[in-house]
Amino acid sequence: MTIDTSIYHVIESHSDNISTIQFWDNGIISIRLKDNVQVELEDSLKQYNYLKSKYDGKNKHLILVESGVYTSISKEAREFATKPESNEMTMATAVIVKSLAHRIIINFIINITNQQKMKMRMFEDRQKAINWLLSFKNT
Repeated sequence: MTIDTSIYHVIESHSDNISTIQFWDNGIISIRLKDNVQVELEDSLKQYNYLKSKYDGKNKHLILVESGVYTSISKEAREFATKPESNEMTMATAVIVKSLAHRIIINFIINITNQQKMKMRMFEDRQKAINWLLSFKNT
């Protein structure tokens, strides 16, 4: 089944040092990382706390992550991303990869997080990523 996700509205937006976070009316939270940034542990913790403040305790987040050009992630931030407590409020995360380096890092994170309750997949196609996330609604 193909889901038409071409039309959605941004209901809330928040920017920080490394990204823009948008809450869409279809239930997806879009995190678009800026170009030429390195995600540090401090950045990850700030995002985590912001998203936790938006969590109602029952409706887990559907997250779409789009990396920027030359975006990287520190070892400490990568380790935090794989901890079960960092994913407790997330049902599924779709990551759009744009380079071999991103693919290698995301593959590493997926191998660890798939042992948790959160589902994570990487995509090259944005629409396929959105469709996959929307398949988790009402589950």
